[in-house]
Amino acid sequence: MTAFLAKFGVALHVALMVLWASWARGGSAPAYFWALPWLSLGLIEVMLLLPLRQPNESVQSAFMRLLKKIAMDPIFYIGMLLLAFLFIQWQNGPLELEYDVTDQVWRYTEPKWKSMPFCVNQGEAAQVLIWFTAVLTTLLAVRHCIGPKGRMLLLHIFVWNGVLLSLLGLLQLWTSPDKLFWYRPMKVFFFATFGYPNHAGSFFLLTSAINMGLFIHALTGQDEEYSYPWHLGVALIFNLAAVYASMCRAAIVLVSILLVFFLLYGLFYLRSRISKGVLFKLVTVFVVLIGFIVAIASMPNSSFAKEVKTITFDNVSSVYGGDREILSEAAVKIWKDNPWTGVGGWGFRRYVGLYIGDDQWTFLQENGKANVHHDILQFLCEHGAIGGGLMIALALVLFIHLGIKLAAMPEAENTETPKIQLWFDSISPVVILSMAGIICVLVHSTIDLPFRSAAVLLLWFITLALLPGFVKRKKK
Repeated sequence: MTAFLAKFGVALHVALMVLWASWARGGSAPAYFWALPWLSLGLIEVMLLLPLRQPNESVQSAFMRLLKKIAMDPIFYIGMLLLAFLFIQWQNGPLELEYDVTDQVWRYTEPKWKSMPFCVNQGEAAQVLIWFTAVLTTLLAVRHCIGPKGRMLLLHIFVWNGVLLSLLGLLQLWTSPDKLFWYRPMKVFFFATFGYPNHAGSFFLLTSAINMGLFIHALTGQDEEYSYPWHLGVALIFNLAAVYASMCRAAIVLVSILLVFFLLYGLFYLRSRISKGVLFKLVTVFVVLIGFIVAIASMPNSSFAKEVKTITFDNVSSVYGGDREILSEAAVKIWKDNPWTGVGGWGFRRYVGLYIGDDQWTFLQENGKANVHHDILQFLCEHGAIGGGLMIALALVLFIHLGIKLAAMPEAENTETPKIQLWFDSISPVVILSMAGIICVLVHSTIDLPFRSAAVLLLWFITLALLPGFVKRKKK
C-alpha cells in the first residue's frame, strides 16, 4: 500500500480536487467551497510525506530535491504573490453603499486600508482566494510530484468522471428534469450537477478533448496498461452527449468543430500506425456518432433541436454586442477607475449599477446580468492589472513551458519527409487534442464565464500543467 501511495497518492489527491469541485454543484456553489482549502492542505501533506522518488533514492533526498524544484519554479512565486494579493483584498472589506447628498450620487465607502486591494463583500472575495489556493497547490503537485503513469492515470480519471456525470445528467433529464439529485427543486435548466449550462458545456468540452487524445493514443497500442481504445470510444460518446445535452450553444459549436478536427487529425496521425481495418472502424464510429447527433437535432419536439435551431450566424455574432456589449463597457469603466487592484472578487455585480445609468437599471434585473460574460474582462475589472496580471502569468508560464518542451523534441531520422510534418507527427495526440480543448475553453471565456466554475478552472489549469509530461524528451 505504501508503494502504491508513493506512486499514485499525489495523482489521486489531485483528481479528488476536480471530482469534489465537479460533483459539488459543478464548482459554482459557495456552500461547498469549504472542502477545497482542506483538500489543498491534504495535498501539500501528501506531496511532502510521499515525494516522487527516483530509482534507489531515499525519501530524505527526494524531499530535498522537491523543495529545490519548487524553489526554482516561477509558478510558486507568481502563485504566492497572487494569494497574498487576494488575501489582502479579502481582508480589506467590506464596503457599504451610501448616498452622497452633496453630489447626489451613490458610491461605496472607503476601505479601511486606503490605496490597498479591497473588496465589497468579504464572503464573495474569499471564493476567489479559495479557487486559486486550490489551483496553486495542484499546479505544484502536477509539475513536481507526479510521474508518467500518474499523469496518464489522472487524465483517465477525468474522462471517466465525465462519463459518470454524463450518465447522471442524462438520467435526470429522462426521469426528473426539474430536481437535482432527484430531490432538490431547480427553477432553472441544469445538467448533471451543473446549475449553469455554460459551465457544464465547457467542462464536458474539455473532458471530451482529453478523451479524444487518449482514444487516439490507445489505438496505437503504445501503452500496454491503457490499450483499450474502444472503452475510451464508448466514454467519448457519453462525454460528447453531455456537451450537447448541456444546451450550451457555444460549447455545441466548439465541440462540433473539435469533432471534425478529431477525425482529420486522427486519420493523419494513425495513417501509418494502425491497419486500414481499424481506420475504417474509426471512420464508421465517427459517421454513426454524427448521424446520431443529426437525428436528435432533427426531432421536431426535442429541446436540443430547438436550441440548435437558434445557432445562426446572426445569433453567434450578436454575443459580442447587445447586452454583452453593455456589460463589457461597464467593466472597462470600472477597471479604468480602479486600474491596479480592481474592486474585489465578484465586485462587478456590486459596481455595475453605478456605471450603466438609471435608464438601464431594469436591464440589470434580468437573469445573467450580474457578470460581464467575458472572463478576462471580469478578472481584470475585479482584480486590476496586478491581480489579473498574476492570473494571466500563471497560465503564460504553463504555455511557455509546453512550448519549450515542444521546441526541444528530438528530431526524427526520416530525411525525405518535411521536418515540420515529422515534428507535428511526433507530438502525442494527448497533447494536440487536449490543447485544442484548452483553446476552445479560452475562446468560450471571451463570450461567457467558464472560469467562474472551480471545476472548469481546476480542470483547465491541471490539464495544461500535465501536457509537458507527454512530450518526447531527448535521450541524454
